[in-house]
Amino acid sequence: MLKLLTEPQIARFRDDGFLFPVNICSAEEAAAMHGKIQAMEETLGEEPQERFRVKAQLLFPWLCDLVRHPKLLDAAEDLIGPDIMCWGASFFAKKPHDPRYVSWHTDSFFYGYEPKETIAAWFSFNDSTPESGCVRYLPGSHKIPAVHDFKPGLENLIPAGQTVRGVDESKAVDAVLRAGQVVFHHESVAHGSRPNRSDYPRVGFSIHYCLPYLRETRFDGASATLLRGEDPYGDWLPDPEPVEDYDPIASSGCWTRTRNSSTPLTKK
Repeated sequence: MLKLLTEPQIARFRDDGFLFPVNICSAEEAAAMHGKIQAMEETLGEEPQERFRVKAQLLFPWLCDLVRHPKLLDAAEDLIGPDIMCWGASFFAKKPHDPRYVSWHTDSFFYGYEPKETIAAWFSFNDSTPESGCVRYLPGSHKIPAVHDFKPGLENLIPAGQTVRGVDESKAVDAVLRAGQVVFHHESVAHGSRPNRSDYPRVGFSIHYCLPYLRETRFDGASATLLRGEDPYGDWLPDPEPVEDYDPIASSGCWTRTRNSSTPLTKK
């Protein structure tokens, strides 16, 4: 029995590789969370996405609450089944009139999970529109292996500029979201985003869900949080859970990069 989505929605996700919009919370609730992100930026002196790159949720109980929001998990269960793990989450933000963009890419290029069946829920803290640089997708591209070239640019939020070869942008679909909505996407679907030309920020939080049987092939000791169901395999190490903001114990599981660093991600 389906929890939140409909059969046509699930069929659309399988055909297109993405699905939007899915309602998660009210605009007021999303705005309150955005206020916490703004406070976080003031405390850090830089954008959270510059500091917390892969497991951003591990430092903040309220972000862990968002990751396990019942509606998010209901939709994820409809898409991948009842056993749900979260291996990470990342901020993706653009300020008003921000020239930065995200080149066309697939998440699979950056991942080492086998099989390639993770999904992401891109949660919007404020309205995400073509003007503000919403995420764009190429329908059905998850069914075709992508070839990436490297086209770094000063304004590209992907530092090395990984870019899918041969993209026909006339086929792109803008994932327009209101605050409190998400777009789900398969890790192998090609996606990117344009600069923010609007007068307001565009801030998203990409939550990465997977099934317990997936394996990290790049390194040993991969960790995740079991959010629903069971993990009958036991191959994932448990991520620490924060009890307060900037939790020092949970920070041991958080992947970060220092500001303006050209070094690879480090786990702290």
